[in-house]
Amino acid sequence: MDSDSRRENSKQASRALEVPACIHLYVWVFMVTFSVGPVLCLLLVNGRVERVNGLESVAIIALIQAAFWVTQRRCGSEDLSYWDGLLVTATSVTTGENFASLVRACWLLLAVVIMSFLFAAGHDERRAVSHAGLRFGRLIICLHKQRLWGNGS
Repeated sequence: MDSDSRRENSKQASRALEVPACIHLYVWVFMVTFSVGPVLCLLLVNGRVERVNGLESVAIIALIQAAFWVTQRRCGSEDLSYWDGLLVTATSVTTGENFASLVRACWLLLAVVIMSFLFAAGHDERRAVSHAGLRFGRLIICLHKQRLWGNGS
């Protein structure tokens, strides 16, 4: 590894958002639930697992992951990665009680993910009004400010 690569890696490591492990857990729980939730609903509605359901399930999961990939690419930036934005979102609703924080984080993460999907769908990097990364960043800043105002700061 050359010195430029090491310097770039150390810059990335120093820019990493430091949040408690429980916040990472909240976001992971949400992401897994969001990804497989529609598949579980499909299986529950049909009442049994069949080969056709399996193919539909794989297709649904693949579509969700593709949507996440496109969204992450369009909404993330050098200053704020998509994952860091989700971490800030989850942090903005923590209460100090793990279960209550998890439930609140999941609802807010659902709203942010849906909004970011919409931002990514209407993305046009030539116009600031429809630039997904800028819109996502403004949304995350707004959520962070609401948290600060909620604490009396």
